[in-house]
Order: sequence, then C-alpha cells, then structure tokens
Amino acid sequence: MSTLVLTLPLGTPGPAAEYSYTLTADGHTATRHASTTAALLPDPGRAGEIVAVVPARALSWQQVTLPQGATAQAGRLRAVLEGLLEEHLLDDPAQLHFALQPGAQPGSAAWVAVCDRAWLRGALQA
Repeated sequence: MSTLVLTLPLGTPGPAAEYSYTLTADGHTATRHASTTAALLPDPGRAGEIVAVVPARALSWQQVTLPQGATAQAGRLRAVLEGLLEEHLLDDPAQLHFALQPGAQPGSAAWVAVCDRAWLRGALQA
C-alpha cells in the first residue's frame, strides 16, 4: 500500500500554496519527494493513504490531567479540554483544533496539540 506524506504549508491555504511531500510504496522507502501545489500532488493509488503533517511552528503543546469521568464522547471531551486549557490559550478555544494524546486516561497527565481550526480546515480542503 502506498502512502503520501505531506507537510501542510504554514501560510494562508489556497491553490498556490506549496506542499512538501514524500511518496512511499511500502511505508519505509521514499520513491519520490518534492514540493508542489495541492492540485499537482501525486495520487497514492486506490488502496493508498494520505498522511498530513502539521508543522511544529503551527502547534502549541499543552499538558492536562483529565478529570475522573472524562469520556471519549467527542462533544463532551472537547468541552472538558476547553475548560482545562482556557487559561493557557491566547485565542478563543472555539477557534482552535485540539488533538488529544492517544490512550489518554482520566486521572493521568496527557498532551494536547493545539492549532488554529480555520487554518487546518483550509489546508486540508486545498
């Protein structure tokens, strides 16, 4: 199965934005790599997958301790994260996208990656 790994551009997303990419047929060896616009990105094939990488400069990393009773329900967990992070964020939490560390458990410390929601949506839609 081939995989297209692309780095989302930091700037304003749009048709002229450049995406750095690597294409691999086996997940281990690069078969091609370059930078191009979204329209010219190679097709990973019918059974392939696309992995989008958010640049480190676009992320803020926050550590939280999930309260007991925090559930994996998307709406409920988002509200819990907004409450935990509200004092630590410069932007309105409603304008941000949160990615919680996989396997996070209530009562334990966990990392949350935070980025601008509109930027992420625009970069992925392009």
